[in-house]
Amino acid sequence: MVCDACGNPTANRMRFFGGGKCGCEKCLNIGSVKFSDVYFREPYLDPNLVDPTKPEQRNGVWIESREQKAAIMRHLGWREAGDKKHGCRIEDKQAIRRERERLGVKR
Repeated sequence: MVCDACGNPTANRMRFFGGGKCGCEKCLNIGSVKFSDVYFREPYLDPNLVDPTKPEQRNGVWIESREQKAAIMRHLGWREAGDKKHGCRIEDKQAIRRERERLGVKR
């Protein structure tokens, strides 16, 4: 896009005002958008995000926001993988069959 205010031909982000006026990230000093790509719906206790160097977190961490969860995961060097089939990321049909047989569960 081309900015109407400064003529920047490589404008990535634009802010539009009343009367058809606009400006880009360079002339209006628009900050970047931050969106942490982790799942978060509401505050909850996550027993899996535990830093082993912090003994007070041995029962889990209270997650209050998407950004907090992303920051903890970055600190631990983790990333959130997808969820293809309700928690079963890699489906090993033979392992599932053996576990069903072991438990005596009929299909």
